[in-house]
Amino acid sequence: MASRLFLFMGIISHARTSRTSGRKSVLMIAVDDLRTQMSVYPEGGSIMHTPNLERLANRTMVFERAYVQVSLCMPSRTSLLTSRRPDTSRSWTIEADQWFRLSGGNFTTLPQRFRQEGYLAIGMGKIFHETMPASNPQDYILSWDPVAVFPDGGSRGKGGLFDPSNSSVHGSGGYNAYQFPDEIEGTIQDGNITNHAVETIQGLANGKFGTDVASGDRKFFLAIGFHKPHIPWFCPKRFWDYYPIDKVPPTPHPHLPTNCANVSLQDWQALGVCNSVDMKPVCEPLSKEYPLDNTTFPLAAQLHSRQAYFACVSWTDANIGKVLDAFDATPFSKDSVLAFWGDHGWHLGDNDLWEKMTNYEHGTKIPLMIGCAGGGCVGRSSALVEAVDIYPTLLEEAGILVPTCPPGVSDSRNTEYCTEGRSLSGLLRDPNETANFTAAYSQFPRPEHPTAQVDLSCRDNPLTQKGCASGFCTNGCPNKMGYTIRTHNYRYTLWVGFNKCSNSSCPKQLMDWSSIYGEELYNHSASPVPNSYNMETVNIASLPDAQETVSQLRKQLIAFNTPI
Repeated sequence: MASRLFLFMGIISHARTSRTSGRKSVLMIAVDDLRTQMSVYPEGGSIMHTPNLERLANRTMVFERAYVQVSLCMPSRTSLLTSRRPDTSRSWTIEADQWFRLSGGNFTTLPQRFRQEGYLAIGMGKIFHETMPASNPQDYILSWDPVAVFPDGGSRGKGGLFDPSNSSVHGSGGYNAYQFPDEIEGTIQDGNITNHAVETIQGLANGKFGTDVASGDRKFFLAIGFHKPHIPWFCPKRFWDYYPIDKVPPTPHPHLPTNCANVSLQDWQALGVCNSVDMKPVCEPLSKEYPLDNTTFPLAAQLHSRQAYFACVSWTDANIGKVLDAFDATPFSKDSVLAFWGDHGWHLGDNDLWEKMTNYEHGTKIPLMIGCAGGGCVGRSSALVEAVDIYPTLLEEAGILVPTCPPGVSDSRNTEYCTEGRSLSGLLRDPNETANFTAAYSQFPRPEHPTAQVDLSCRDNPLTQKGCASGFCTNGCPNKMGYTIRTHNYRYTLWVGFNKCSNSSCPKQLMDWSSIYGEELYNHSASPVPNSYNMETVNIASLPDAQETVSQLRKQLIAFNTPI
């Protein structure tokens, strides 16, 4: 409680001095499943071919330690685009009843606020999680201008924003990774989105969306969401050529962390991926007990998967380059706010885990770059920042004041327009002013879905929709929540019983701090700002000389997350 009250007072103080004049347009680029696997970040490695992300880094502030609130698409994007933490929105996984307007409150989203301020708000690709809710995919009714809405999603789409689906007609069916012929690039999902983005940018400048937009009198918020490197790893062949299989570096630490809590692990991708057409030749069958059977993902399968992921990252880099080329050809580029972010991290075999859905550094850490209008906000910051901070930052940089949410979770739910984050505008101008950015908080539930088990602590127990969709679910596999705090030198995680309730009759406090299922402490002091993916390899929470740190971080984590 004390921690959140302190944060609340700090944001209130900052909000009173925020700039509210000189409105600016905003270009925001989002990427799905992108960890910091790029040449911009030290841990990304020199092997990565990402020249356009380097180009973007040269005109923005690169945040070296940015973290999402949940390492999964829908709840992470909900948190970022509403600036509410998951226990406020009650959005923790990808379930229809956890769409924030149903489970949390009628929050004003980031694009919605720009619309309310008179901006033209256009989105395309994946911004919110697609298909949610079915009656209003990507919140198109409230968040976006009508010109952004395509009833069928464009071409073979899902409805809402322009977001065409991939087609299997090119022979990719049944594959986990696939090299498309270069000549059909424009027909693949992200190639299609890129072309649409370029046409939209040109339309902003040539008067297609109004002469007031073209002249700069009416500002715009343009959001472009790329899918890759989300699986399946489909991209044009030339990007695979950057990463010959014999040059792909192996996973730095392909084993489970020593003394890790089983509840912290997941096997979502690994057990099924070996059945794909391309993986069968390189993937030995995994036992049903994997990864708890002291085996690791086969080396050949690791390298094939890493090669495919790297190639998809480079394709997205090239698509971002096309967007930047189009934007730089307009008069908007010199006086617009730029933002680039990934929606969560990704395990690429690190700690013998794949995909997301964890509280580890690999799952929660994201790339984040923000540039202020007119340039000047260029550099690197090691401050511990969060995805909930992006909303107030972009609005403030555009000249729009954002009030701070009241500290009580119920009061926050009843407040449509506010932020539970902190503006990063000060850091954009002085990246070393990190005194107010000393911790980042994330969380993840187990089991992740009521009918699909992602909880290795009770993988043999049956799950039922009726028994585990809500409440504590004491029969079968109990619902749990892992709360984690990342400080300068440590990551501490506590797994506790959780009442997975997402309606208006829920009790204020959903977690049971006395019901502990796992506890973890990882030491980052050797490299507080990560320079490799070889990290969080030993859980030291039970060591005698770690108890003072465990006690301190446990108190801080509980104080921050307990609702008031």
